[in-house]
Amino acid sequence: MRLIGITGSIACGKSTVSRELFRRGYPVIDGDVLARELTGSGGAAMAEIGSVFGDQYVAPDGSLNRRMMGQLVFSDPTARARLDQLMAPYLHSLTMERISQARASGANLCFLDMPLLFEKGYDRYCDAVWCVWLPEEIQLERLMARDRFTREEALSRMHAVMSSDQKADLSSVVIDNSGSVENTLRQVNEQLQVEQRRSESAARRRRQPESSPSLPQQQRYREAPSLPPDMDMIERPESSRRKPSDRKAEWPMPRWTKVALICTLFVLLSAFTAQMLMGGYLTGRQKKHESEQQAIDDNYPLYYTEAIRKNAAEFHLAPALVAAVIRNESSFRPTVESSVGARGLMQLMPDTAEWIAHKLKVDNYSFEMMKDPETNIRFGCWYMNYLSSLFNSDPWCVVCAYHAGQGEVSSWLANPLYSSDHKTLKRDSLPEGPTKQYAGRVTRDYGIYQAKYFDQGAAVSTPADHAAAD
Repeated sequence: MRLIGITGSIACGKSTVSRELFRRGYPVIDGDVLARELTGSGGAAMAEIGSVFGDQYVAPDGSLNRRMMGQLVFSDPTARARLDQLMAPYLHSLTMERISQARASGANLCFLDMPLLFEKGYDRYCDAVWCVWLPEEIQLERLMARDRFTREEALSRMHAVMSSDQKADLSSVVIDNSGSVENTLRQVNEQLQVEQRRSESAARRRRQPESSPSLPQQQRYREAPSLPPDMDMIERPESSRRKPSDRKAEWPMPRWTKVALICTLFVLLSAFTAQMLMGGYLTGRQKKHESEQQAIDDNYPLYYTEAIRKNAAEFHLAPALVAAVIRNESSFRPTVESSVGARGLMQLMPDTAEWIAHKLKVDNYSFEMMKDPETNIRFGCWYMNYLSSLFNSDPWCVVCAYHAGQGEVSSWLANPLYSSDHKTLKRDSLPEGPTKQYAGRVTRDYGIYQAKYFDQGAAVSTPADHAAAD
């Protein structure tokens, strides 16, 4: 079994490559998943973490309080080193166990997804290493947009680990993720074909039997058996006794017949070639179309459909717009929590969620309820409806306010550089930054979700419609 390491700096797209490999059925050992298993409720490392760092870093359910620990280790290098040293033996043992399980299953290829592959020395177990790479400026932009960091916060996290260029220099293969998702997946497919050929070649060498000792040359070449004595008694036809040059047709073919046959053969050959070329072209187009559709299916899933439809209808929203917000906020992961404490599918902050619970008259409210998909979607849809009432039902203002806050959008509306009527925003004139990028992605994803999943006749106005009007 060939073990391929996958690494990359923060926000470089390593998860995109791992998800594609997992979708194709390859075993993927994810270091982040293993670390969460070790620090989850009842995880093997939790007793020692509580002993070393204190009970305040252990959540009530026995899992790691990730928010508090994140604040500690990114502000204190000594604490980060202590946590790494504590986790290292647990993570190494569990990683080796999963590699052994993959080998025992008979897999030809196995992938080890480790952000700190080189830093922790796991590259020594790998037959090859793939690095998912981005230029530093694009990496910085994607990290700020993904985690809503300021430039300084993003740079501090990027500089805390080995740079993307350093990891690329140490790797066997570099996958450039600066282009489209389709381009990245094409590179993954090419490298998979290379690794499959290497794996199959190694398997053939293992199966090849030992060659038998060569025989002496005189034993390998034997004389042909002699003809029976009576063979020369057989009467052969006269034609067989002539020289090849003497064997001529008795009836000469007319020239026009030869020309007709040659033309007919040429026409048939041309038609056959054209049919083969057209068939190959159509097959290629079909495969490309299927590949593009598969890429869209993989990158634009839709979960919790009924909850989205129900709450969008109740709060007068387009369900495709709600789905687009969820995709950009959490990628449909119901229990995800950001570094600033936003939680759930629609990434609601604790104070915002508590205020919405009061407005919706939710009894026995707790912030843990935001991990429930139905509740989170209901709270998020209510909040979007609230923003819609504040900003004259302008979807572009609503999406920007959902990301940057209503105070920021109100200040933009009051500025003639960004709004000519104090009611709508000019998209192209907005200041460059995470909010403009976020609203652009939501607009793009809205169109895809509307076309792919929802009734086109029920479409409502979108941020793109208002931007086009400006």
